[in-house]
Amino acid sequence: MPLLPIDLQTMFSHLNQIGKDQAVQKDAAHLHQSLQGMEIAKDAKVKDESVNETDEIKEGIEKIKDEEKNKGNETKAEQKKREKEEADKKNEEKQFFKEPYLGHHIDITG
Repeated sequence: MPLLPIDLQTMFSHLNQIGKDQAVQKDAAHLHQSLQGMEIAKDAKVKDESVNETDEIKEGIEKIKDEEKNKGNETKAEQKKREKEEADKKNEEKQFFKEPYLGHHIDITG
């Protein structure tokens, strides 16, 4: 199918409009990205200026801090009992077999 001169005239007259359409499509992605950035900045500003509801405590650092805070509320008896249990656990972990004859006699004769 050959191109006729009339077809060329029609294409050249629309060439200016096609170039504008392609430029708009090319700039649309940049424009869309900048609009999203402005929206994110606006949301961040609103969150900074308002009082937000706290999140529910989940497993993690916050939970550990909460447990440490609860330790401060213990009575002396509860605290001593807990410390004794922790000491017993450490002693159980440190137990190892000792030979009764090792370490008692020092040979200084050489």
